Amino acid sequence: MTAELATPRLLPRRLGLNRPKLEVHEGDLARADLILSHATHCDPQSNAALLGDKRLLFSASGRSFLSYAPKGRTWLAFGAPVGQAEEAISLAKRFVAMAQKRGAKPAFYGVGPSFEPIAAALDLQKVKTGERAILDLTTFSLDGKQRQVIRTHRNRHIKNQFSVRIEGPGAVRANLSRLQTISDQWLVHQAGGEKGFGLGRFDVHYVDRLPLATVRAEDGHIVAFACLWPTADKSRIGIDLMRYGEDAPNGVMDYLFAELFLWAKAQNYQAFDLNTSPLAGVEPCSSSPFVTNLAKLMYEHGEKLYNFQGVRRFKNKFHPEWEDVYLAAPKGVSHFVALARATLLINRPL
Repeated sequence: MTAELATPRLLPRRLGLNRPKLEVHEGDLARADLILSHATHCDPQSNAALLGDKRLLFSASGRSFLSYAPKGRTWLAFGAPVGQAEEAISLAKRFVAMAQKRGAKPAFYGVGPSFEPIAAALDLQKVKTGERAILDLTTFSLDGKQRQVIRTHRNRHIKNQFSVRIEGPGAVRANLSRLQTISDQWLVHQAGGEKGFGLGRFDVHYVDRLPLATVRAEDGHIVAFACLWPTADKSRIGIDLMRYGEDAPNGVMDYLFAELFLWAKAQNYQAFDLNTSPLAGVEPCSSSPFVTNLAKLMYEHGEKLYNFQGVRRFKNKFHPEWEDVYLAAPKGVSHFVALARATLLINRPL
């Protein structure tokens, strides 16, 4: 396995290719990218700001930002503010005040336990919307019975001369045609198509800003790839796009993940974030709030658009710990409406 992950991150050159309409100026994306490269105590999901499909609200100092998207009369921030910890609460308050001044309903989607101080300071009400799979790399090993299947896939791929290469931002340019082909082949089998808002899509300008992991056959032919979401303080590293081509061998993603876990541990990352399983762990019962029952209904009917159960099963095979993820909003804001509009934003490419 080769690793060429550049630190600090490299800002990409313009590729001159078509891209979805941006909600933010290219220069502000570069500012956000620079903040991400130095931020501490931020979630890997903060890298989704680089999609360009959300607006960016910067702090007065310019050292922090918050990404959000309007949908109807709801303004949805994705995650917590990024940058300086001492600016997080004031930036979140500013976002809420700005939305309310314009007659909109503010909410924060995809926030985890680290958001609690902000929720408390703003008196926000939280509703669980899913769970995030976290693998502790400080104790991770491929040894033991529970890692046997993954270990078997890894050993077989190594025996067949496959390898994983991890390169810094900008690696997409050298392999654009092949990566686009793999992405197109993968999307043929995905009923929901490309996503957005909090989930990445194969937009070259976005992917080119991120570290890229590729699985290669003996002759260098790429059969699968994944885009990584690093954090500057190495508290966590996450994964976004994961795609494989029609010629990829069985078990290729197990092999890729095994190599990523080992590489990330060697790079001194503390945990690997396998990203969120939407609506996982949201169970209805007679005493559940109205929103919880409706969230479960959305889970059941959204299965065709987003393979919730399959995603959950795939992540479970790595035996992660599951961390609750919430939607937080001020009193008087309908959590269900906010959740429904977040779902529309995620599936906006449809």
